[in-house]
Amino acid sequence: MLSGERAEVVTDVHTGRWGDVARLAAGVRRAGGGAILVSIDAAGLSDLQAQASIDRLLGDLIAGNPEIAYLVFTHGDVRYAHGDAPAAGTAGASEAGERVTGGGVQGVLDLTGPIDVGDGVPTSLAVGVRLDTLRGTERRTLLRLMLSLSSAVALGVVALGFIWLRRAYGSLSERHARAEQALRRRDRLAAMGEMASTVAHEIRNPLNAIAMSAQRLARESFSSGDSTDDDGRALVGVISAEAARIDRRVQEFLEFARAPRLDVRRVEIEPWVDGLADSARALAAAHDVAVDITSDARGSFDADPDQLRQALDNIVRNAVEATPAGGHVAVMSRIDGAHLVIEVADTGPGISPDDLPRIFDLYFTTKADGTGVGLAVAHQVVGAHGGTIEVVTPESGGVRMVVRVPLAADEATHA
Repeated sequence: MLSGERAEVVTDVHTGRWGDVARLAAGVRRAGGGAILVSIDAAGLSDLQAQASIDRLLGDLIAGNPEIAYLVFTHGDVRYAHGDAPAAGTAGASEAGERVTGGGVQGVLDLTGPIDVGDGVPTSLAVGVRLDTLRGTERRTLLRLMLSLSSAVALGVVALGFIWLRRAYGSLSERHARAEQALRRRDRLAAMGEMASTVAHEIRNPLNAIAMSAQRLARESFSSGDSTDDDGRALVGVISAEAARIDRRVQEFLEFARAPRLDVRRVEIEPWVDGLADSARALAAAHDVAVDITSDARGSFDADPDQLRQALDNIVRNAVEATPAGGHVAVMSRIDGAHLVIEVADTGPGISPDDLPRIFDLYFTTKADGTGVGLAVAHQVVGAHGGTIEVVTPESGGVRMVVRVPLAADEATHA
């Protein structure tokens, strides 16, 4: 290098001048003259090469991962094997694919495949994974999946429960509102009945005096056939007729104010419903309305058949009179648990929301010739039986009244 013949020199591993250790030397000539020479310990270079070798890397992988049973790296004729690797040349030692090894290595999943290192020499890597570790990992994964699925199911159940609770709360709130409305209606009817009783007694005495005076006046003053007395006789007739009409209204007040006295006995359902159907058909025929009767109720129940029949007749009459000619009324009966249910549905114009809370009030009516007594009495009689009347107004029109009475009457009803 100093003579200028070579620009750099690398020696082979050789014994040092003092014969201590093997050494390696390298030099390079400087452009401005002179040269730089480096002499290193060849053993240190060997250690450095070992740290960066594939064999060292495979050994570190085996040492740090107990779930790996073995690693085998094959590059041409060179083979590096670490762990409990199968012997070279045995079946499955170098074949590409996936298999569970047998023989000397039990419970190991062998994964062998080619790799490309860029020099064209056939190269492969075989990895043996212990199946017990895989099964443990599989169990842990399955457990996590089960826990996740259980959590999802639990959340779904909670969500469904919340939805059910909301619906149940809504249904309970609706039932509570209906019960509260029925209680207010009952209190109002009781107050009206008490007032009716007081007013009726106050009216009946002077009314009887007016009626008796009119009769006496007609008998004593207009008994002759003199035509000049026609006007007076007509006036007395008006007084008598109006007194009789007022007396009928007073009687209705008294009957409504007086709690129904039930004659409760065991009643066969089928003949009782048949009688209700016969009266419904006769009434409907007079109004040119068709009546459909459907009865699935069988057995018997406790009731006052006459008063309950009158209550149902009032409801059917109201439905028929509310239905225009050519329409139809459906009467259906069935057993629902411990109750006899009778539904009366019509195809009339329905009930306005403003009138709905008042339809069972005494003397409330929307019909020109109605009295407003029938539904009030029906509500009173059904209530005396321990039953209820539910009014449903479908969006399609018409009205459906659902009457529920218990099959077995309690002691209070018998009393």
